[in-house]
Amino acid sequence: MTTNSKQANATIQPIENAPFFVVRTPRLAVEHLHAFSAPDADSNVVLNDWLETPGVLEALYLASPSLLDRIEQWRDKPDSKQGKKVAHALIKYMVRMCSRPTPFGLFSGVHMGQVGNQTALVGGEHTQDNRSTRLDMFYLSALKEHFIKHASRSDSLKYKPNSSHYFIAQQCRYIETYLSDDSMQYRLSAVESDEYFKFALESAKPGLSFNALVEVFHAQYPEADKEDVEAYIQDLIDEGVLQADIPLPLTGDSPDLALLKSLQAIEEHETADHLATALAQVERLDEQKTGQIAPYKQILAHLERLPIKVQENKLFQSDVYRHFDQCQLSEMEISRLKKQLELIAGLSTDSDSTALNDFMAQFNARFEGQFVPLDVILDDESGIGISDETGYDAPLIAGLPLGNRQAQSGRTTPPVSVLESIIDDAISLPENRAKDCIVLKSKELKSQVTNKGAVNKFPSSFAAMLSVYEDDNHNPVVKLNGCYGPSSANLLGRFCHLEASLKEQVIAQLRKEQAHSPDVIFAEVVHMPEGRPGNVIARPHLREYEIVFMADSSLADEYQIPLSDLHVWVEGQKVKLWSKRLNKQVVPRLSSAHNYSARSLSAYKFLCMLQHQSGRAPNFQMPSSTARSAFVPRVMLDNLILSEKTWRIERAQLEAIAKKGQFDRDKLNALMAKYQLDAQVCYAIADNVLQLDLTNPDMFAILLSETKGTTRVELKEVLSSQYQSRVVDAQGLHYNNELIVPLFNGNAPKHIHFADNPIANITAAPIKRRFSAGSQWLSLKIYSGNSLVEQLLSEQLQPLIEQHRELYDKWFFIRYSDPDWHLRLRFFGEPQVLCGQLLPLLNQLLDPMIEQGELHKVELMTYEREVERYGGPQSMALVESLFMFDSEFIAKVCALIEEHGEQVRWRAALLYTDRLLTLFNYDHDAKLALISRLRDGFGREFGDSSALRKQLGNRYRDYQQDLDKDFEQFNQPLVQANDALQSDLFALLAQWQVQAEPVVEQLNQLISDEALNCSKDSLLGSLLHMHNNRMFKAYGREQELVIHDLLRRKYFSANKQQ
Repeated sequence: MTTNSKQANATIQPIENAPFFVVRTPRLAVEHLHAFSAPDADSNVVLNDWLETPGVLEALYLASPSLLDRIEQWRDKPDSKQGKKVAHALIKYMVRMCSRPTPFGLFSGVHMGQVGNQTALVGGEHTQDNRSTRLDMFYLSALKEHFIKHASRSDSLKYKPNSSHYFIAQQCRYIETYLSDDSMQYRLSAVESDEYFKFALESAKPGLSFNALVEVFHAQYPEADKEDVEAYIQDLIDEGVLQADIPLPLTGDSPDLALLKSLQAIEEHETADHLATALAQVERLDEQKTGQIAPYKQILAHLERLPIKVQENKLFQSDVYRHFDQCQLSEMEISRLKKQLELIAGLSTDSDSTALNDFMAQFNARFEGQFVPLDVILDDESGIGISDETGYDAPLIAGLPLGNRQAQSGRTTPPVSVLESIIDDAISLPENRAKDCIVLKSKELKSQVTNKGAVNKFPSSFAAMLSVYEDDNHNPVVKLNGCYGPSSANLLGRFCHLEASLKEQVIAQLRKEQAHSPDVIFAEVVHMPEGRPGNVIARPHLREYEIVFMADSSLADEYQIPLSDLHVWVEGQKVKLWSKRLNKQVVPRLSSAHNYSARSLSAYKFLCMLQHQSGRAPNFQMPSSTARSAFVPRVMLDNLILSEKTWRIERAQLEAIAKKGQFDRDKLNALMAKYQLDAQVCYAIADNVLQLDLTNPDMFAILLSETKGTTRVELKEVLSSQYQSRVVDAQGLHYNNELIVPLFNGNAPKHIHFADNPIANITAAPIKRRFSAGSQWLSLKIYSGNSLVEQLLSEQLQPLIEQHRELYDKWFFIRYSDPDWHLRLRFFGEPQVLCGQLLPLLNQLLDPMIEQGELHKVELMTYEREVERYGGPQSMALVESLFMFDSEFIAKVCALIEEHGEQVRWRAALLYTDRLLTLFNYDHDAKLALISRLRDGFGREFGDSSALRKQLGNRYRDYQQDLDKDFEQFNQPLVQANDALQSDLFALLAQWQVQAEPVVEQLNQLISDEALNCSKDSLLGSLLHMHNNRMFKAYGREQELVIHDLLRRKYFSANKQQ
């Protein structure tokens, strides 16, 4: 190992685990399901025994009141069609209560444990569990919306502008909320904006009552009839532009208590009293834990007096905090897991997020260097939409399962990783073909690690999800269910209201994430999505700041960040956000498990997508080659299960076992022998997992019912039937489990930004930046080969431009490839002259070349100034003057190349660069510092290495003699040039300098006055980049690297000579 690699390894910090973890378990032990596996099992008897278990009926009522009502129908006629339908529904609920640890009302619970010296997971009596029941979030939202739509004109009720509103041209666009029977929906609306409209919205910002709004408006426009003003304000309310301020916080205290306070504040006393009574009854439910249904029915009857329809099956939300006698996880086992995760990542390929690549490309094409308001950039019509939803009605294709054209056309096959190849080889080995488990060894795989820096790409905060078992010899076995992040709070936030210590621990982990990147603000995304996900996304305040969008928060206003405060920019291949009010970069985070990708508003989806730019949590997937295999063995890394045994069976073979409702055990046994199929299997649709025993006729019928419409059925093994769960109760019964272990990665890149003075860019006085054909700027694109266009520029365009100076004030050119190579030619002057006189002259020159095939095409285009990149409105016109002087200089330099060869380019570029830095008052040390930074930036882009640096050193030595002579002669004007090339080149540089100096002096004054929106180094970096773009006809960025490297070596050499 080299010294450098030793140092690199020494800098890698070990991944830290939090001092706590969270365990999730189903309510009942897995042994309860064994009754279905008995040879003479009667499912009806098993179900009756289950229903008599304390707490089961209550849990069923909260999950499905209608099913509970049909239980007697099943008991009366268990063999009828309806009876069997009820039985199968009950079986699925029983399976869930005995096998699935994922949160679902009273069917499962969570507990926070501590990391310690050993693993001990012993659940306590259910009577000691704590539970929290709340009124359903959708019901509360419907209650809120009712009073927004039917709000009184009481002075206690305030109205504010819709928080989603923004202005595009003469329109105000905003998102309107409406409720269907059982879900919340949004639609994009727009109204014409005028003086009166803007005044009404501005007046309502602090929150005013209806009467106060009318009075303020009437005072401003006394000529208006008061009744007309009242009608106008009411129209704004009816259209959702102004909204009644009735907070229902999604974050903070319990939403139902918060709504109660809101109703009391607006003097809706009758409704508030009914709600207060219902909430008191709910609180008694949690205290008494009777397990009876009657108290819920009483609350239901009480709430039916309110003006909102109550849906019994969607009225209550319950969460359980399980009691554990012991809850500890071994530090040693976690350490082993962390090493295994690092090894898996080291054997895998990086999966950088590409979801925002198209957005970045479009942003840079239209807004490069700009800070653009978030609500404007995401407008689906005039911005860069991030959602597939356009906002247009399209009844012809509504509801059709049409694929995403862009996704299909851009689909690429990911590269095969080392780990996938290893697994492929292991499965295909003849000696392994009869095995149902492949075990890989860490010791044997470490030497094959290729992705050595993988840990640096993990997010700073993430979590691992596991299930813990032991084998027959009591050795620990761990199933890796995956990792998620950023951050570790994503699956924990919704449970923080259950236990104060859990909330404190989660907040402590998020503070570590914030401390890792102290220059930015991590802000929680708070939004109520469409549908009815409010129950699972409501959570306490977990971060200091929140981005609140189409939702309420009880956080103080100064810590809430509205969308209107956020500006978007692109930097370093990442999309970033800047808060105008806080003058800080903002990094959004979502501490909930909501699937934001499905039918979400653009702004919400966009904010959530930004999370995944800064690292991916480690994960594992099986090789794609196994995706169609009829059988895939279990794959393990040491004691870590990466993938369960998997079977893929034609559904027709399953149907044949139960033809016409007759269960044929002989056919089942034959199928199980054919596939080496376990009796107990899991069938999953997304995260809905059913654990079934195929030997039980009712469970087999359920499998057939669940797989209707499919041709092939994928089944996985039941790990709790192969190993013993390590979560037990005092009686020794075993519980399926899922553990969430929060992790911290100090190696993750810190969130930083390089933008100069963003607030100056955001607040700068507007300047016209887009110029189309017929305006003051005439812009053309001339398409052809590199050499031909350069010849055209130097031999024909330059003389023509020189000859007709009276037709324009400025001009310049840029070389481009997007993707076809072309020259962009721009002229500034009087529009009538540019289009009426200059354009025909250019056409007269270029049109015959198009006819003869020398040019591919010539197009007019829109010129968009990169105002922010070049310092802002005050400096833009001056920079364009420098562009003209540079263009004239380079066009004339190109004419020297035919006589003196390609060396003219790099010699001219080096002299020009040095002299431009001198004009901008850079001394020798400052020149070296800037050129070094620029050189290092290009070096990173092109994979800087010791081999490259050695070759560049050789190149410098090849050119050093000419370079030294040029610098020595040019910097001593009285000394005569050595040869004709020097003489011609120095003369062109002198002409350029005479033109440029007065403009540079003005720019230096702006720099001195701190009037630019960027640093001097940033401005010079951009000017030099454009100079090199013009100078070199191909491989511009590569040649720019070499120019900076040569100049840095020249400056270092001068240091040594001093």
